[in-house]
Amino acid sequence: MNINELPDGEIKNFKKELIENGTIFEKDKIKSYDAKYFEKVTVSNILIKFFLFFSLGIYTIINFAGIVLSIVFNSYNLTNPLATIIGVLVIDFIVFAIFNNINTNKKKEENAVYIKDDKFIFNFTDGVSETPKLFYSLSCDSVKKIEFLIYSLRKGQLFGSVTFTFQVLDYEVTHSIRFTNLTKIEQMLESKFPLLLHNLFIDGKNPNYTEPIKSPKRLKYIFVSLALFVASILLTVIPIVFNYYSIALIVAGVILFVTSMIVFSACFICLFSLVPGAIVSAVFIIMGICLPIFIIENSSASFLDNIIQNPEILMPTVFCIIGLCLFVYTGIIVIGKLCYVIKRK
Repeated sequence: MNINELPDGEIKNFKKELIENGTIFEKDKIKSYDAKYFEKVTVSNILIKFFLFFSLGIYTIINFAGIVLSIVFNSYNLTNPLATIIGVLVIDFIVFAIFNNINTNKKKEENAVYIKDDKFIFNFTDGVSETPKLFYSLSCDSVKKIEFLIYSLRKGQLFGSVTFTFQVLDYEVTHSIRFTNLTKIEQMLESKFPLLLHNLFIDGKNPNYTEPIKSPKRLKYIFVSLALFVASILLTVIPIVFNYYSIALIVAGVILFVTSMIVFSACFICLFSLVPGAIVSAVFIIMGICLPIFIIENSSASFLDNIIQNPEILMPTVFCIIGLCLFVYTGIIVIGKLCYVIKRK
């Protein structure tokens, strides 16, 4: 059982016990260490965060423009426009609060792991947030598993996520770095903790075992990919058969087709964790862009008249912004992993 799964009361008592026995100690900042590994900031993070907030600004301007047109040409009743304004501002605040934590500051080192003598030192967390001044200090003997998930190969260096799993008394403690230099961590293990290489899993496989670990998710996600592919074909072919041409359905079909390819690829390059995100982002894009287009297409009024009469029709487009950012991020990782697999062969 993971320590973060304990109830609040138990985790506080357990934390107190770990502080008393020296497993957790308090310090403002770790200054002395043999090695340090932390989350790397990528160009894609910077571009995605910029695109997200830039698009959010455009989204707000467009919605406010729709509200102004509605007031000027439709009516001067401020009740509906006021509700729309509040809705847009609330959406902006929520999106900003959620996505503002994307690390784009190269001086900010997140999820750091320090190596000192034979100890692994990292921040204590209750599963929700880190406690900046509290650190675990765990010996190499407590390491149960080190899991590498490779995302890309750059200049001969492997990059991806790493998860350390430790045995602390009767519980497990895990610590992950979302994107870091895996080659440097592996080199550190070879030189400092060679025995831990027996606990190293790379893309779900342990080189010390002859049989690869089978993932039950693969077959399920292959069927998911097939279902998405069939849905994309139906959305584009059936309307044409019935002489019903819809830009919204065609766009939705293309999005589902690309998603099916991402899901199918993920099944064979050990990126199962990206599949739910890819599907959710595709749904968000369809909700954000295809739904408003579909409503406008099936209305007798023009595009401008629709906005004047129903300015709130533009509000769902925020889902498209969020979905597109997640979709692009997922696509970048999948393409990077595919390039790694091709180069390795």
